[in-house]
Amino acid sequence: MKGPWVWIGGALLVAVLAVSLGFVLMAAGRSEPLPTMQVDDLPMLGAAKAPHEIVLVTDYGCPACKRFHAEILPELLKRYVDKGDARLRVLAFPIRDGSTELAHAVTCLQQRPGTDVRALYDRIYGQDLVGLATPELARKLAPDGAAAAELSACMQRPDIAQQVERQRYRAIVHGISSVPTVVIDRSLLSDPWVLGHYQTALRAAPTGAR
Repeated sequence: MKGPWVWIGGALLVAVLAVSLGFVLMAAGRSEPLPTMQVDDLPMLGAAKAPHEIVLVTDYGCPACKRFHAEILPELLKRYVDKGDARLRVLAFPIRDGSTELAHAVTCLQQRPGTDVRALYDRIYGQDLVGLATPELARKLAPDGAAAAELSACMQRPDIAQQVERQRYRAIVHGISSVPTVVIDRSLLSDPWVLGHYQTALRAAPTGAR
């Protein structure tokens, strides 16, 4: 019988190869067009039937992403998501050293039934969690010992690692190399820090983009 570390090692090897392939494709100028980006499996805030879709590509351990969460995201939620004009999807792209484990933790937590995803992001960006080992990170994010042990076990599952690496690969093959990056209705937003650009992009985009 194969031990769990064999499966984890195999999953990580496949993930590394997939990401490496993404970088090779980018270097060869063969990144895939944004209209083909798959996003339906990403966590979502807002109404599924909203006419527009905003995809936030983020690293949960990135200082710029933390600033974006504090300064820009609340306005986006208030102006567009809460009013039903757009849904927001979040694509994890851990590129900072030590943030992959944090992406694993967020992936586990946001899949729990009844999770308040917005509150979860507030907790993640409100702490300095980058570089913590899996057990310590689990203790920081889980309310008690049993929950911490459950989260730690989840973070080490091969399927969780694969989900995170698929998202990282997805960003790379679509030509995304920095965070935070924003895609509106499958078109890259030139400057995600300027709120006026969102209104312009949403007005210009056809409704019902998927």
